[in-house]
Amino acid sequence: MERGSGTLDLVDGECEMAYGAARPRLREYVLGYRGYRLESDRPRRRLEVPTDVVTLTVGFEGSLRLTDAVATTDTDSFGSILAGLRRTATVAEHSGRLHGLAVSLTPQGAYRILGPALGDLDGRWIEAGAAFPGQGPRELVDRLRESRTWSARFALLDAYFDARFADGRVWDPSVSWAWEQLRASHGRTSVRTLVDGTGWSRRRLEQRFREHLGLAPKQAADILRLQRALLTYERRPGWGGARIADHCGFYDQAHLVHSFRAMVGCPPTAFFASRRAAQVPEPTDRLAGRVTTAIEFVDGGRDR
Repeated sequence: MERGSGTLDLVDGECEMAYGAARPRLREYVLGYRGYRLESDRPRRRLEVPTDVVTLTVGFEGSLRLTDAVATTDTDSFGSILAGLRRTATVAEHSGRLHGLAVSLTPQGAYRILGPALGDLDGRWIEAGAAFPGQGPRELVDRLRESRTWSARFALLDAYFDARFADGRVWDPSVSWAWEQLRASHGRTSVRTLVDGTGWSRRRLEQRFREHLGLAPKQAADILRLQRALLTYERRPGWGGARIADHCGFYDQAHLVHSFRAMVGCPPTAFFASRRAAQVPEPTDRLAGRVTTAIEFVDGGRDR
Protein backbone atom coordinates (compact mmCIF):
# COMPACT_ATOMS: atom_id res chain seq x y z
CA MET A 1 0.00 0.00 0.00
CA GLU A 2 1.22 3.51 -0.78
CA ARG A 3 2.59 5.88 1.83
CA GLY A 4 1.47 9.24 0.53
CA SER A 5 2.52 12.58 1.94
CA GLY A 6 0.86 13.29 5.26
CA THR A 7 -0.33 9.71 5.84
CA LEU A 8 0.68 6.99 8.26
CA ASP A 9 -0.46 3.56 7.15
CA LEU A 10 -0.87 0.65 9.54
CA VAL A 11 -1.41 -2.74 7.93
CA ASP A 12 -1.87 -6.34 9.02
CA GLY A 13 -3.91 -9.26 7.75
CA GLU A 14 -7.24 -7.80 8.85
CA CYS A 15 -6.76 -4.06 9.05
CA GLU A 16 -5.56 -1.28 6.78
CA MET A 17 -5.54 2.25 8.17
CA ALA A 18 -4.39 5.54 6.65
CA TYR A 19 -4.23 8.93 8.31
CA GLY A 20 -4.04 12.25 6.53
CA ALA A 21 -3.78 15.88 7.57
CA ALA A 22 -5.76 18.53 5.72
CA ARG A 23 -3.81 21.21 3.88
CA PRO A 24 -2.59 23.90 6.33
CA ARG A 25 -5.23 26.54 5.61
CA LEU A 26 -7.99 24.01 6.40
CA ARG A 27 -6.63 22.71 9.68
CA GLU A 28 -8.52 25.24 11.76
CA TYR A 29 -11.65 23.39 10.67
CA VAL A 30 -10.58 19.90 9.53
CA LEU A 31 -8.82 17.94 12.29
CA GLY A 32 -7.89 15.02 10.09
CA TYR A 33 -8.80 12.22 7.68
CA ARG A 34 -8.84 8.54 8.53
CA GLY A 35 -9.19 5.82 5.92
CA TYR A 36 -9.91 2.22 6.86
CA ARG A 37 -10.43 -1.20 5.35
CA LEU A 38 -11.31 -4.00 7.80
CA GLU A 39 -11.57 -7.58 6.54
CA SER A 40 -12.37 -9.77 9.51
CA ASP A 41 -14.83 -12.62 9.96
CA ARG A 42 -15.52 -11.49 13.53
CA PRO A 43 -18.11 -8.78 14.17
CA ARG A 44 -16.93 -5.77 16.10
CA ARG A 45 -18.46 -3.29 18.51
CA ARG A 46 -17.06 0.17 19.29
CA LEU A 47 -18.18 2.37 22.16
CA GLU A 48 -17.68 5.97 21.00
CA VAL A 49 -17.77 8.51 23.82
CA PRO A 50 -18.95 12.13 23.43
CA THR A 51 -16.34 14.51 21.99
CA ASP A 52 -16.24 18.11 20.76
CA VAL A 53 -15.91 16.90 17.15
CA VAL A 54 -18.39 16.53 14.29
CA THR A 55 -17.71 13.35 12.29
CA LEU A 56 -18.51 12.72 8.64
CA THR A 57 -18.15 9.06 7.68
CA VAL A 58 -18.22 8.07 3.99
CA GLY A 59 -18.85 4.36 3.54
CA PHE A 60 -17.65 2.47 0.47
CA GLU A 61 -18.56 -1.04 1.67
CA GLY A 62 -20.46 -2.34 4.68
CA SER A 63 -22.71 -0.52 7.13
CA LEU A 64 -22.74 0.52 10.77
CA ARG A 65 -25.53 -0.09 13.24
CA LEU A 66 -25.58 2.75 15.76
CA THR A 67 -27.26 2.62 19.17
CA ASP A 68 -27.36 5.22 21.90
CA ALA A 69 -25.37 3.71 24.77
CA VAL A 70 -27.70 5.24 27.36
CA ALA A 71 -31.11 5.34 25.61
CA THR A 72 -30.63 1.90 24.07
CA THR A 73 -33.92 1.98 22.14
CA ASP A 74 -32.48 4.72 19.89
CA THR A 75 -30.86 2.74 17.07
CA ASP A 76 -30.44 2.81 13.27
CA SER A 77 -28.17 1.55 10.47
CA PHE A 78 -26.19 3.69 8.01
CA GLY A 79 -23.78 3.44 5.11
CA SER A 80 -22.48 7.01 5.35
CA ILE A 81 -23.08 9.08 8.48
CA LEU A 82 -23.02 12.63 9.74
CA ALA A 83 -22.77 12.71 13.53
CA GLY A 84 -22.96 16.04 15.31
CA LEU A 85 -21.95 16.71 18.89
CA ARG A 86 -23.70 14.20 21.16
CA ARG A 87 -24.02 14.31 24.93
CA THR A 88 -24.30 10.50 25.18
CA ALA A 89 -22.06 7.75 23.85
CA THR A 90 -22.74 5.68 20.75
CA VAL A 91 -22.37 1.93 20.29
CA ALA A 92 -21.30 1.24 16.69
CA GLU A 93 -21.46 -2.36 15.45
CA HIS A 94 -20.44 -3.91 12.14
CA SER A 95 -19.84 -7.34 10.60
CA GLY A 96 -16.05 -7.08 10.67
CA ARG A 97 -15.85 -6.03 7.01
CA LEU A 98 -15.90 -2.30 6.51
CA HIS A 99 -14.33 0.09 4.01
CA GLY A 100 -14.53 3.86 4.00
CA LEU A 101 -13.13 7.01 5.50
CA ALA A 102 -13.96 9.44 8.28
CA VAL A 103 -13.45 13.20 8.48
CA SER A 104 -13.15 14.92 11.85
CA LEU A 105 -14.45 18.50 11.78
CA THR A 106 -14.47 21.19 14.42
CA PRO A 107 -17.96 22.55 15.14
CA GLN A 108 -16.88 25.74 13.34
CA GLY A 109 -15.90 23.71 10.27
CA ALA A 110 -19.18 21.78 10.26
CA TYR A 111 -21.09 25.07 10.54
CA ARG A 112 -19.26 26.49 7.52
CA ILE A 113 -20.57 23.55 5.50
CA LEU A 114 -24.06 23.15 6.95
CA GLY A 115 -24.91 26.52 8.49
CA PRO A 116 -27.80 26.50 11.00
CA ALA A 117 -28.80 23.03 9.72
CA LEU A 118 -26.07 21.76 12.06
CA GLY A 119 -28.35 22.72 14.94
CA ASP A 120 -31.13 20.60 13.49
CA LEU A 121 -29.09 17.46 14.17
CA ASP A 122 -29.87 17.89 17.89
CA GLY A 123 -27.38 15.20 18.86
CA ARG A 124 -28.67 12.69 16.29
CA TRP A 125 -26.98 10.75 13.52
CA ILE A 126 -28.27 11.08 9.97
CA GLU A 127 -27.42 9.57 6.61
CA ALA A 128 -24.67 11.88 5.36
CA GLY A 129 -26.28 12.56 1.98
CA ALA A 130 -29.35 14.07 3.68
CA ALA A 131 -27.20 16.90 5.04
CA PHE A 132 -25.71 17.84 1.67
CA PRO A 133 -28.39 18.68 -0.90
CA GLY A 134 -27.58 18.61 -4.60
CA GLN A 135 -25.43 16.37 -6.76
CA GLY A 136 -22.02 17.51 -5.54
CA PRO A 137 -21.65 15.21 -2.52
CA ARG A 138 -22.84 12.13 -4.41
CA GLU A 139 -20.32 12.83 -7.15
CA LEU A 140 -17.64 13.30 -4.51
CA VAL A 141 -18.44 9.93 -2.92
CA ASP A 142 -18.20 8.23 -6.33
CA ARG A 143 -14.82 9.86 -6.99
CA LEU A 144 -13.57 8.90 -3.53
CA ARG A 145 -14.64 5.30 -4.04
CA GLU A 146 -12.99 5.12 -7.47
CA SER A 147 -9.66 6.64 -6.36
CA ARG A 148 -6.85 4.11 -6.06
CA THR A 149 -4.88 5.59 -3.16
CA TRP A 150 -5.69 7.12 0.21
CA SER A 151 -3.55 10.17 -0.54
CA ALA A 152 -5.62 10.81 -3.70
CA ARG A 153 -8.82 10.56 -1.63
CA PHE A 154 -7.50 12.99 0.96
CA ALA A 155 -6.55 15.44 -1.82
CA LEU A 156 -10.12 15.25 -3.17
CA LEU A 157 -11.45 16.07 0.29
CA ASP A 158 -9.06 19.01 0.58
CA ALA A 159 -10.39 20.45 -2.67
CA TYR A 160 -14.00 19.88 -1.66
CA PHE A 161 -13.62 21.56 1.72
CA ASP A 162 -11.63 24.42 0.23
CA ALA A 163 -14.55 25.21 -2.05
CA ARG A 164 -17.22 24.76 0.63
CA PHE A 165 -15.43 26.87 3.22
CA ALA A 166 -14.85 29.72 0.77
CA ASP A 167 -18.59 30.33 0.54
CA GLY A 168 -19.65 29.04 3.95
CA ARG A 169 -21.10 30.84 6.94
CA VAL A 170 -18.90 31.83 9.85
CA TRP A 171 -19.68 31.70 13.56
CA ASP A 172 -21.12 34.66 15.39
CA PRO A 173 -18.14 36.32 17.22
CA SER A 174 -19.95 36.07 20.55
CA VAL A 175 -20.48 32.32 20.10
CA SER A 176 -16.80 31.96 19.18
CA TRP A 177 -15.82 33.80 22.36
CA ALA A 178 -18.13 31.71 24.55
CA TRP A 179 -16.94 28.43 23.00
CA GLU A 180 -13.31 29.38 23.56
CA GLN A 181 -14.07 30.15 27.21
CA LEU A 182 -15.55 26.69 27.62
CA ARG A 183 -12.69 24.98 25.81
CA ALA A 184 -9.99 26.85 27.70
CA SER A 185 -11.59 25.93 31.04
CA HIS A 186 -12.40 22.32 29.99
CA GLY A 187 -16.09 23.01 30.53
CA ARG A 188 -15.77 24.74 33.91
CA THR A 189 -16.84 28.25 32.82
CA SER A 190 -20.33 28.93 34.17
CA VAL A 191 -23.30 29.79 31.98
CA ARG A 192 -23.62 33.00 34.02
CA THR A 193 -20.12 34.03 32.94
CA LEU A 194 -21.03 33.38 29.30
CA VAL A 195 -24.25 35.37 29.65
CA ASP A 196 -22.37 38.30 31.16
CA GLY A 197 -19.61 38.15 28.54
CA THR A 198 -21.91 38.03 25.53
CA GLY A 199 -24.51 40.46 26.85
CA TRP A 200 -27.23 38.02 25.79
CA SER A 201 -30.01 36.61 27.91
CA ARG A 202 -29.64 32.99 28.99
CA ARG A 203 -32.36 32.02 26.51
CA ARG A 204 -30.62 33.86 23.66
CA LEU A 205 -27.28 32.26 24.51
CA GLU A 206 -28.82 28.79 24.44
CA GLN A 207 -30.58 29.49 21.13
CA ARG A 208 -27.38 30.68 19.47
CA PHE A 209 -25.38 27.75 20.81
CA ARG A 210 -27.93 25.30 19.47
CA GLU A 211 -27.78 26.96 16.03
CA HIS A 212 -23.97 26.88 15.93
CA LEU A 213 -23.13 23.64 17.75
CA GLY A 214 -26.37 21.68 18.00
CA LEU A 215 -26.19 21.69 21.81
CA ALA A 216 -26.93 24.06 24.68
CA PRO A 217 -23.94 25.60 26.54
CA LYS A 218 -24.40 23.31 29.56
CA GLN A 219 -24.40 20.21 27.36
CA ALA A 220 -21.30 21.40 25.50
CA ALA A 221 -19.59 22.05 28.84
CA ASP A 222 -20.47 18.53 30.01
CA ILE A 223 -18.74 17.05 26.94
CA LEU A 224 -15.57 19.09 27.50
CA ARG A 225 -15.48 18.17 31.18
CA LEU A 226 -15.99 14.49 30.37
CA GLN A 227 -13.10 14.59 27.90
CA ARG A 228 -10.90 16.16 30.57
CA ALA A 229 -11.82 13.35 32.96
CA LEU A 230 -11.16 10.65 30.34
CA LEU A 231 -7.70 12.01 29.58
CA THR A 232 -6.90 12.31 33.27
CA TYR A 233 -7.90 8.70 33.94
CA GLU A 234 -5.75 7.62 30.99
CA ARG A 235 -2.69 9.72 31.80
CA ARG A 236 -2.79 9.63 35.62
CA PRO A 237 -3.39 5.98 36.49
CA GLY A 238 -2.10 6.54 40.01
CA TRP A 239 -4.72 9.17 40.82
CA GLY A 240 -7.81 8.10 42.69
CA GLY A 241 -11.32 8.98 41.64
CA ALA A 242 -11.65 11.75 44.23
CA ARG A 243 -8.52 13.51 42.98
CA ILE A 244 -9.64 13.21 39.36
CA ALA A 245 -13.07 14.58 40.28
CA ASP A 246 -11.55 17.62 41.95
CA HIS A 247 -9.11 18.20 39.08
CA CYS A 248 -11.88 18.08 36.47
CA GLY A 249 -14.46 20.24 38.22
CA PHE A 250 -16.86 17.67 39.65
CA TYR A 251 -18.28 18.10 43.17
CA ASP A 252 -16.87 14.76 44.32
CA GLN A 253 -16.17 11.23 43.10
CA ALA A 254 -19.82 10.24 43.28
CA HIS A 255 -20.74 13.18 41.03
CA LEU A 256 -18.03 12.16 38.55
CA VAL A 257 -19.19 8.53 38.40
CA HIS A 258 -22.86 9.57 38.10
CA SER A 259 -22.07 11.98 35.23
CA PHE A 260 -19.82 9.44 33.51
CA ARG A 261 -22.50 6.76 33.65
CA ALA A 262 -25.19 9.19 32.41
CA MET A 263 -23.07 10.10 29.37
CA VAL A 264 -21.16 6.90 28.55
CA GLY A 265 -23.56 4.25 29.83
CA CYS A 266 -21.09 2.63 32.24
CA PRO A 267 -18.79 3.71 35.09
CA PRO A 268 -15.17 4.75 34.41
CA THR A 269 -13.79 1.46 35.76
CA ALA A 270 -15.79 -0.59 33.24
CA PHE A 271 -14.89 1.69 30.32
CA PHE A 272 -11.15 1.55 30.95
CA ALA A 273 -11.23 -2.18 31.72
CA SER A 274 -12.78 -2.68 28.28
CA ARG A 275 -10.03 -0.60 26.67
CA ARG A 276 -7.31 -2.61 28.41
CA ALA A 277 -8.89 -5.92 27.41
CA ALA A 278 -9.22 -5.03 23.72
CA GLN A 279 -7.26 -7.29 21.36
CA VAL A 280 -7.93 -5.78 17.96
CA PRO A 281 -5.49 -4.70 15.26
CA GLU A 282 -6.74 -1.16 14.63
CA PRO A 283 -5.78 1.79 16.84
CA THR A 284 -8.40 2.47 19.49
CA ASP A 285 -8.82 6.25 19.47
CA ARG A 286 -9.95 8.20 16.41
CA LEU A 287 -8.03 11.38 17.24
CA ALA A 288 -4.71 12.13 18.91
CA GLY A 289 -5.05 13.85 22.26
CA ARG A 290 -8.58 12.54 22.92
CA VAL A 291 -9.93 9.39 24.51
CA THR A 292 -12.74 8.41 22.15
CA THR A 293 -13.25 4.67 21.95
CA ALA A 294 -13.35 1.21 23.47
CA ILE A 295 -13.40 -1.71 21.01
CA GLU A 296 -14.68 -5.25 21.44
CA PHE A 297 -15.08 -8.34 19.32
CA VAL A 298 -18.60 -9.77 19.29
CA ASP A 299 -18.95 -13.55 19.19
CA GLY A 300 -22.30 -15.11 18.42
CA GLY A 301 -24.10 -11.84 19.08
CA ARG A 302 -22.68 -11.61 22.60
CA ASP A 303 -19.73 -9.90 24.18
CA ARG A 304 -16.59 -11.92 24.74
